[in-house]
Amino acid sequence: MKKLIGAWIVAGVSLWLTSMVLGARMEFAGFWSIVWTAAVIGLLNFILAPILNIMTCPIYLLTLGLSRFLVSGLVLVVAREWVGGFYVASYWWAVLAAVIISLLTSAIDSMTGRKQP
Repeated sequence: MKKLIGAWIVAGVSLWLTSMVLGARMEFAGFWSIVWTAAVIGLLNFILAPILNIMTCPIYLLTLGLSRFLVSGLVLVVAREWVGGFYVASYWWAVLAAVIISLLTSAIDSMTGRKQP
């Protein structure tokens, strides 16, 4: 349970920082919309992302893994539709947000020692 809450906090902080970087292209209505968006993205990554990753496996191999950000962008767009108070301007801004979120999550995890190599 402690790991889940830690991951939820890191995801929320990464989402908030990404919204600061992207400005009006990715916005939250408030604190609770960040919390619920992090929860919905976690749920979608658990349910939807593995299915999409299997479907896009040939593209994943051809792009040497960079297509994973396309799937993550799609997850953000689906979360945008489900969570009130969360806005991403377009699919391509969601893909850029996915790249930034990935970098921020890795940086936060390494600074806090959550994931040791």
